[in-house]
Amino acid sequence: MRRLVLLLVVLMGYGVLADISISEPMDVYNLGDRLYIEVEGLRGTSNGNLNIDLVCGNSSINLVRISARAFSADEDQSYSIPYKILDREDLEILDLKGIIGSCQVVSSLGSDVASTKIFDISDDVIVRVSLDRTSYNPGESVSVDIEAVKKNGVELDGFVEGLNASSFTKAIEEGKVSESFVIPETAEAGTYILTVRAYDSGKDGVLNSGEGVVSYEVNQIATSLIMSLSDVVATPGENFTIGIEAFDQSGVEMGGLVSLKIISPDGDVVDAIVQAGEFSAIDFALNSSVGVWRIVGSFDDLEEVREFEMAGLQKVVFDFEDSILSVRNVGNVLYDRTIDVTIGDEIITLELNIGAGEIRKFKVGAPNGEYDVLIDDGETSISRQVLLTGNAISLKDFGNGGVFRYPVVYIFLILILGGVGVVLLMKYRKTRTIKFAKGWKAKIMKVANKFPWRRKVAKLHRARAHIGKKVKKGVPNGVKSHMDDSLNFTHKSPAVQGLDVKNYSHEDKTMVDFTRKEKMEAESALVLKGEKQVSGVVSVGIKNHGDLGDAGREALRKIVDDAKGKGVIDWRGDYIFVVFNPLITRTYGNEILATRCGMKIVKKLEVYNKKFEDKVDFGVGVHAGDLVASKEKDKLKYTSIGNTISFAKRMSDIDSAKVIVSDVVRKKLLRDLKVKKGKEIGENATYVVGEIKDRSGDAARLKELLKRSKHS
Repeated sequence: MRRLVLLLVVLMGYGVLADISISEPMDVYNLGDRLYIEVEGLRGTSNGNLNIDLVCGNSSINLVRISARAFSADEDQSYSIPYKILDREDLEILDLKGIIGSCQVVSSLGSDVASTKIFDISDDVIVRVSLDRTSYNPGESVSVDIEAVKKNGVELDGFVEGLNASSFTKAIEEGKVSESFVIPETAEAGTYILTVRAYDSGKDGVLNSGEGVVSYEVNQIATSLIMSLSDVVATPGENFTIGIEAFDQSGVEMGGLVSLKIISPDGDVVDAIVQAGEFSAIDFALNSSVGVWRIVGSFDDLEEVREFEMAGLQKVVFDFEDSILSVRNVGNVLYDRTIDVTIGDEIITLELNIGAGEIRKFKVGAPNGEYDVLIDDGETSISRQVLLTGNAISLKDFGNGGVFRYPVVYIFLILILGGVGVVLLMKYRKTRTIKFAKGWKAKIMKVANKFPWRRKVAKLHRARAHIGKKVKKGVPNGVKSHMDDSLNFTHKSPAVQGLDVKNYSHEDKTMVDFTRKEKMEAESALVLKGEKQVSGVVSVGIKNHGDLGDAGREALRKIVDDAKGKGVIDWRGDYIFVVFNPLITRTYGNEILATRCGMKIVKKLEVYNKKFEDKVDFGVGVHAGDLVASKEKDKLKYTSIGNTISFAKRMSDIDSAKVIVSDVVRKKLLRDLKVKKGKEIGENATYVVGEIKDRSGDAARLKELLKRSKHS
């Protein structure tokens, strides 16, 4: 028996044939293919069988077994199998893995044996995947071309599946198919792997399969830019800090250089560069224009605009050139202060009105000698030893040529003008109104020319203006903006106020209400000295802010103001932030306050949108995180730590007319909220609030339980 097996192996190895021959197969077959076999030179015998076997490795599968008596013993005959399908059913085997690899077909009849060449049986499919590009932006479409060919060279008819980067299933015919999918708007930047699996199937399931892999890049795109200012008011000569943060489509902070344009009220532009995520200090010149300045930050295709106020600065520089005192206004507003000039033991007081950039010069005089001269305005001072000449201590203005140290001059001028007024009044006392005859100016000048002090008349007007400024200076800052230089609290006279029928109101809106309390507001700023506390933040994203009319904007403002409760509002362009900070709310449970505020805003805006055509397209996001905050007058200034503000902002963008809360808020309010899973932002889960549970019944039951336990 061993010799027979050895002989069979030798014959198989060398393809030796005795009296019979067998047809040669193809080089490669795939599972499910048809295997055709033809044997020639067969002669019958009185015993034994014709056996045709498929031999693969250690496995041997009998394909044909026919009695040798079926063939004639006198002449050669041939036998052919129509075909054998390489599957479980036709081969009558359970596991097709046994025939994968190198195989031969062996035919034997009695002592005659013949075998084919070695060929391969495979279940492999060669898959090629190609993309239309190698990199994409979030939201763009990816086109995929797929080719699938079985190892035997036959194009695949079957199915393809997308795995990893995208999921899809599609039929493939004649080895080719195309597919496309869209990259999510919030997809994180980086490398993505797309795996495509191609396969065919038979009665027993998948027969042949293969995979192809391709990679592509998702670009990092800046989608939000947040600018922080150290204050809303800048003072010339002092550091003003600007910070700017850039975030990509998935909320990840980006690095890079941010271009800044600092635009003055006069339209002058100063360019600067700031590193994203860092703060940069800017020094403004002492003569920087007073008014509203704008900062425009540009990063990629994004722009963020913030405004701040440039404060007025009264500042002068004193200098001596021999006995000439120079006073130069280096500030940005009119210098209208009082300075003291000490010459020896005598002090001369100057009331100055020097325009921005203007220089005034004064001649300092004193009896011949060297004097210690001190100039002081309370902020700036200069001391010099000056050689002076003259008859008496004096100070003469080169511009006006006057002497300032004799107040009797002003009194005398007032008396002159008073006398002129009395004369004119008596002359025309019989008339209801004073009507000046022709040449009245000449008459007044004729009277004034009789006095040597006529040149001082102009100074009387300046003295009156100075008194008005002194009074205005003592008024609180919150009132100054409502006053004019005439010391009237309204621009309408009592006689005129009641005559404007069209605009008449029982309330004079030009009057200043000293009892009114300013509303507390929030402002994003660089807070260097504040308290770091967990705060609730509501972000209301207005998606059609630019299309809203005046009525819609006013309704929006009123709705948010009514819903804020204990929160403070930061109005920022297309977004409204309501901040619930313990400094204001006096509680650490600010998550529930913020969520209730968000629900109120949604309900009120839904009612408004049903009634009016000027509809508000909005979204609401609620998050909680660390803020560094400080309370200054009527403002809560805060600096966001991490993504507290930016994540709330992103949540308000992902859906409309719904309250979206973060996982932080959901976990804090598990017993208070009914939520369902919402969209993900990056790897962060969000939840849509269905309702806020009413737990007042729990409190009532607890109170009743305590009452019973007390009496038991």
